Amino acid sequence: MGAGCLAGLGPRAWAEDKPSDGDRARIDAIQAAARKAGLGPLRSNLSSHFLAVGDAPDPFRASALGVCEAFAKVFIPYFHDRGFDVAMPRERLAVVVLKDAESYRALAGDEQGEAVGGHYDLDDNYLAIFDFRGQRDQLAANAERVNAFTLVHESAHLLSYNCGLLARQADAPACVSEGLATYVELWRPRASARFGLTNRPRLKALIEAGQGANGWISARDLIASDKAFEDKDSVGLAYAESWLLIHMLIKTPARLPALRAYLKAMPAEAGEANRLACAEKHLGSLADLDHDLKRHARRELESP
Repeated sequence: MGAGCLAGLGPRAWAEDKPSDGDRARIDAIQAAARKAGLGPLRSNLSSHFLAVGDAPDPFRASALGVCEAFAKVFIPYFHDRGFDVAMPRERLAVVVLKDAESYRALAGDEQGEAVGGHYDLDDNYLAIFDFRGQRDQLAANAERVNAFTLVHESAHLLSYNCGLLARQADAPACVSEGLATYVELWRPRASARFGLTNRPRLKALIEAGQGANGWISARDLIASDKAFEDKDSVGLAYAESWLLIHMLIKTPARLPALRAYLKAMPAEAGEANRLACAEKHLGSLADLDHDLKRHARRELESP
């Protein structure tokens, strides 16, 4: 994700506009958090729909903004064309872009996020990434790929919760939010990858899980609880099935209206009972959903 990624990504990767009051408030809040974490002053810059704040070099921050703008230009029309009520928010969305894992660890204190390059903060409503090129572990050799993958995946969360797909105040199951992110995470600037392609890296996790004693998480359990995403032994399978779920619901024309209604109806009050009631009301029998999900998995595993 070098500075060259900006080329051809559309107008105003760097915006000439002055920051709005809302932009300044978000920048000030992130600056305050950085000072508290012991980081020096962060630099900031704007694009049409995003603002970047961080200690990463200017070209890397600019590149991140360019990727976010290009991704949003594909993301919004894709879901709008499928009947979802989506639009970019009036205020710019915040992207924290840090120079290395040390800065990220200081600001976020997120060891899990550090392993994959970043995270989306639902409470403070920003995504945070860092440049993986300075790492000295197994992922360092693929740093460019990790940088791009993380930014696209976390941008999907940022857009999902701000463009109208999901409400930040609702109790959205992790399988839904991660399913939406994994559905689009293969996209890259200036690449042929489109939304909705078979996500073979996620299917690999499904294959590996199938070789063990616990090779499947029921749709009911996946929706009712996020525990599978917190267990290292099941997290890969949970992500794989989340992708399968959203892929099936979007790609099956008869199910797409149900998905639209389901996303709008997410309950504000957290709890297993509310989650299950909402899912059953809009997606139908969860036993039938589980059966169809397994069939969809077999179909995708057999696809060329």
